[in-house]
Amino acid sequence: MTRILLLTAPRGAGKTTACERMIQRAREAGLSVGGILTPARYDASGAKSGFYAVDLASGEQRELAIVASDEAQRTVGRFRFDADALAWAAERALWALNAPLDVVVIDEIGPLELERGQGFASALAALPQARARAAILIVRTELALRLQELLRAMRPIVIVLTQRDRDQIPTRLLEEVWRRDESGRI
Repeated sequence: MTRILLLTAPRGAGKTTACERMIQRAREAGLSVGGILTPARYDASGAKSGFYAVDLASGEQRELAIVASDEAQRTVGRFRFDADALAWAAERALWALNAPLDVVVIDEIGPLELERGQGFASALAALPQARARAAILIVRTELALRLQELLRAMRPIVIVLTQRDRDQIPTRLLEEVWRRDESGRI
């Protein structure tokens, strides 16, 4: 069974950055990595202007969401998601879960998945049959309990990122990927 890790923290705390560092270390250790990372985009003044979706297996990047000034155009919060990029990201996450990879990252599980059944909802549904050794799901603090309950049968491990420990989180994630289960299997 795929080991499920939930990385949680408030918005802007560094969840994606911690995963980027973990991915670099995992690759340096010879681990296979897949999934989707969604780093923020910033405008010239340094304000968050949207998100990219990056396929960790291929490096391909697409514009996933932008800040929408018109409320009618917003998908979630203040962002308008590109439907084609979102479908592509979900397909790449599913591919990664179904591949015999060491670790799959899905950034992030949010209201789109948990309230609307969209976005990466198909990847959540595929977790019980996943072939990957471990899956790291990034989720904001306010949604972590809901996701934990949804995945209760898979006994997810919750890792809370704080300002005090955020430099240690990449190492902790890697340790959890390689931790032995109760039967002694890795």
